Amino acid sequence: MSSSAWSVQSIGDSRRSSPDADFFIIKRPSQRTFRKLFQSRTPIRCFNSALRIDRCTLRYAKRKIRKLIIRHLDLSKLYGDLPQSRLDFLKREVLLDAELSFMIQYEDGWAVDVLVRNLYFQRLKLVEEKLKLARKTQCHCRRKPLSSCPCVSPELGLIGGRTRSASSRIALLSARLDSATPSLLHFHSDIVRAGLCTDEHLRQLFRMTPKSRDKFISQALGKSTLFERIAVMDILGRMNNEL
Repeated sequence: MSSSAWSVQSIGDSRRSSPDADFFIIKRPSQRTFRKLFQSRTPIRCFNSALRIDRCTLRYAKRKIRKLIIRHLDLSKLYGDLPQSRLDFLKREVLLDAELSFMIQYEDGWAVDVLVRNLYFQRLKLVEEKLKLARKTQCHCRRKPLSSCPCVSPELGLIGGRTRSASSRIALLSARLDSATPSLLHFHSDIVRAGLCTDEHLRQLFRMTPKSRDKFISQALGKSTLFERIAVMDILGRMNNEL
C-alpha cells in the first residue's frame, strides 16, 4: 500500500458547525498511522499526505516548532524522559502562535505531537543549535549594557528582551483578574506559564474552537472551580474584544 493510501484512509475529517471555525477539522489518525509518522525516516510525502499540507508549509511549520523545542525543552533528555507537563506547555505554545494558526485544525493538536516527536530525532543537532544561540546571545550581551540584554522579568513585562507596549491588553491581565470578586489574581502565573503572555496569543486563543479554548483554560488553571474557569474566560473575552 502506498504512503498516500494509508494516510488518507486512516484520517477522516468532518466540518464543524461552530461559527469560530470555517475549516475542516482533521481527525486524529489511527495508532498504526502514528507509528509510521513517528519513525525517524518517514518520507516527506507521507507527512504531506497525512497532515494535508504542502512541502513549503510543512517546512515552515517544522522550522518554527524547531525553535520552540530549542527554547522550551531540556535537550539533555531523551524524548521518553521529558516531563509530560513540558510537552503540553510546548504544544500550547505552538497552538497559540499566530503564524501557526493552521495547526488548530488538527483534532486535539495531534499534528504538533507528530512534528515534535519527529524533530526530536535530531536531538544532537538541536543541542548544537542551542549552544550556538547561547554563545551568540552571550557575545551580544557583552557588547551592550546589561539593561539592554534579553531577560525575563514579569515585573517589567519583558519577554525575550521585548517590552510590552503601554497599549498591550495582556499586560493588564493581572489587574483585571484582581478586580474580580472574589479576586482571581492567583491564576495569573498559571495563565502566563501556560503560554498566554502576548496580545497575539490572546487573539489566537479566540480563533480556536470553543472546545479548544475550554480545554486550554481547564489545563492552565488546574485545580479550579467551574465558576472560576468561566469568570477567567469572560475576562479574557472582554480583553480580546478591546484589541
